[in-house]
Amino acid sequence: MTTNPIQAVLFDMGGTLEDTQSDDAIREEAIRGLRALLRQRSLDPGLSLQDLQSTVASGFGAYHSWRDQSEIELAPAIVWSKYVLGDQCPSRERLLASAEEIAFFYETHNHTRRLRPEAPATLEALRKLGFRLAIISNVNSRRLVPCKLAEYGIAHYFDAVVTSSGLGWRKPNERIFHEAAHLMHQPPHACAYVGDTVSRDVIGARRAG
Repeated sequence: MTTNPIQAVLFDMGGTLEDTQSDDAIREEAIRGLRALLRQRSLDPGLSLQDLQSTVASGFGAYHSWRDQSEIELAPAIVWSKYVLGDQCPSRERLLASAEEIAFFYETHNHTRRLRPEAPATLEALRKLGFRLAIISNVNSRRLVPCKLAEYGIAHYFDAVVTSSGLGWRKPNERIFHEAAHLMHQPPHACAYVGDTVSRDVIGARRAG
């Protein structure tokens, strides 16, 4: 009888453990809420909803182009101050102080997120079989994944949670996969990875061994 060479199973979050969805109505409501949050924090750039939405979309477009080439995830403070809002805000200092709150709001409102109904039973079965479990997720908000795991009631299944915002490297960079394997005290070849995107999940896992 051969021993199973796989000792750990690592999961992507959005699109794998949870379904995410966005459309024009969701994005418009997110921008409306974002403007309200900016006003509460005395960061209102004074733009119309349409202009604010265009500014945010253009800023993230530039950031996404850079990060996809570099495979680096910048801190929310840098993303929102350098790429997204920049000189539009009345106070750079207040923007830097509120950046994580803003990033968390935007990532939880620009998409709807729902745990896939089969996920808890799958995780329970894998743990009963003796597998160690972890999360690897590309997100800009550092709070997003821990908060959603707690909200879904599945945080206790995972021995490690590694996010690009916490580590500074994004999938498909092999460093983020190696960090999760290291935290679980497993060599990369003893880990299987479950994701939904070839360009990030499949290529990154293969790079990492």
